[in-house]
Amino acid sequence: MASEPRLVLLTAALASPHPEATDAVAHPTDIAVIAAAQTAGLGEELSQPHQREAPFDPDRAYHAAVVGDRLRVKGAPEAVCPRCTLLHQAGADQLLDDSGRAALLEQANAYSGRGLRMLMIADGPADASVDDPQGLRALGFVGISDPLRPTVPAAVRRCRDAGVRVIMITGDHPATARAIANEAGLLDSGDILTGPELAELDNDELDRRLEKATVIARATPLDKLRIIEGLRRRGHTVAMTGDGVNDAPALRLADVGVAMGRGGTEVARHAADVVLADDDFATLVEALVEGRGFWRNMRRALGLLLGGNLGELGLIVGTTTMGFNSPLNTRQILAVNLITDALPALSVVLQQPEHRNLAALAREGTAALDVSLRSDVFRRGTATTLPALGAYLLSRGASTPPQAGAVAFGTIVATQLAQTLDAGWSEGTLNLPVLAAVGGSTAFLISTLTLSPMRALLGLALPTPAGWSLIGAGALASVALNRLLAAVTQPARSVRANGQNPDEPEA
Repeated sequence: MASEPRLVLLTAALASPHPEATDAVAHPTDIAVIAAAQTAGLGEELSQPHQREAPFDPDRAYHAAVVGDRLRVKGAPEAVCPRCTLLHQAGADQLLDDSGRAALLEQANAYSGRGLRMLMIADGPADASVDDPQGLRALGFVGISDPLRPTVPAAVRRCRDAGVRVIMITGDHPATARAIANEAGLLDSGDILTGPELAELDNDELDRRLEKATVIARATPLDKLRIIEGLRRRGHTVAMTGDGVNDAPALRLADVGVAMGRGGTEVARHAADVVLADDDFATLVEALVEGRGFWRNMRRALGLLLGGNLGELGLIVGTTTMGFNSPLNTRQILAVNLITDALPALSVVLQQPEHRNLAALAREGTAALDVSLRSDVFRRGTATTLPALGAYLLSRGASTPPQAGAVAFGTIVATQLAQTLDAGWSEGTLNLPVLAAVGGSTAFLISTLTLSPMRALLGLALPTPAGWSLIGAGALASVALNRLLAAVTQPARSVRANGQNPDEPEA
C-alpha cells in the first residue's frame, strides 16, 4: 500500500501518548514509534495537544486520539482494518470494500511472517468516536523490527537441555510470533495458541493445552494471569519476564517476576523480584546456573554443619555408652563449633558453581533441604563419629586420659575440616576461599593443642607424637568414609535431584 511515509509515521506518533504525558513510556511500542517520528524531524508536530483520547487497551487493540483536525488511530491490523471504509493511496482516497480489506490483512500477515510487529495506521474525522471509531481511512502500516539477540537461541537450548520449559507469550500477531519463535528455536516441538483461543477454554482444558504450548500469541494481560495460574496448578514453578505496565500483575503473580532493567518500565521493575540490567535472556540462564549452584552450596554447608554436630554428639554418646567420661568438656565443645562452623561453612556457601553447564548441575531447589540434606547429614555425621571415636579409643590405651581427650578434640575438628576441604573441590580444582578458610581453622586448631595459654583455657593436654598421627589418620579416614558412603547413596539422590519427573517444579 503506497501512501506518504511521513503522513503514516506522523499519524502513528500522534496516535500514541503525548511525548510529555506520564504514560508516554508505558509501552515500548509507543516509545519506538515516537522515537522514529522524532528522528524523521516530526518532533515539533508531536507537541500538538490531544483533545480526546482512548489509550491502548489489549481488549480493543488500538490507540485513538483526536489531534488537530483529525482522529488518529494505530493498532493491530485485524482490529483497525474492519473499521476502514477508505484507502488513501497515491495521494487520493478510494473506497475500500471487503476484498480490499482482506488484501490489506493479507499484506500485513506477509510482513508479520518476516518477524515484524505490524501496526495499521488510519485516520478519520475529528468528530468520530474514539471509543468505537468507524468510517476510517486506511493510511498504511508501520512495521517494528525487534530482532533477537544472538545469544537467545543458545540460551533457549541450554534451558531445554536442563529441563526448563520456555514459553513465549506475546501480544504480537501469530505470524510474527511464529517467525520469532522459529528463530529462537522454540518450535521444534509444541503448539502455538492465541489469546482468543485461550478465552474459550475452561481451566481444565487450559491446563491440558498449556502442557504442550510453546508460543502464545495475541495474549492479553488477563491471559498471562490465567497462564501463570494454570502452570502453577500443574505443579510448575513459574518465572515470568516482562517490561510493560500491563505486565506488572503477571510479574507479581509469578513465583519469580523478572523485569527488564534497561528497556522496561518503572512499574514493571517495582513489581518484579529480579531485574535484568542488560535485558538479555542469556543473563537469566546464567542466573539459573547461580541458583542451582546456590542450592547445592546450601545443602553442602548445612550438611557440614549439622553433620559435624551429629558427629560430636555421636562421639560423646559413644564414649559414655562404653562407660567412659565424655572426652570433651563444655569449653572444648564450644571451641569445636567455633573452629569448624564459622569460616569453613561460610566459604562453602559462597562457592562458585562447579561449571556453567546448566544441564549438568543438579536441579535441587528446596528439595535439597529434604531427603538430600538428611542423607548428607547422616553421612557426614557417620564419617565424623567413627574416626574420632576410634582415635580416642586407641589413644586411651596408649596414653593418659587427658592426652586421649586432646586426641578426641583434635580428631573431631580435623575430620570436619577435612570433609570441608573435600567439599571445596570442583571440577578438579580446589576452591581458594575454602582452602583459606580450612587453612586458617587448621592453624587455630594447632594453636589450641600447642600453645600453653590455649591449652589451659580449654583444659587440653599436649598430644603425643602417636596422638598427632591418630589425628591425621582420623582426618584421612573421614574423607575416605564420606566418599564411600556418598558412592552408595548418591545414585538414588542424583536421579531425584536432576528432576526425572517432568511434573516436578523447576528451581
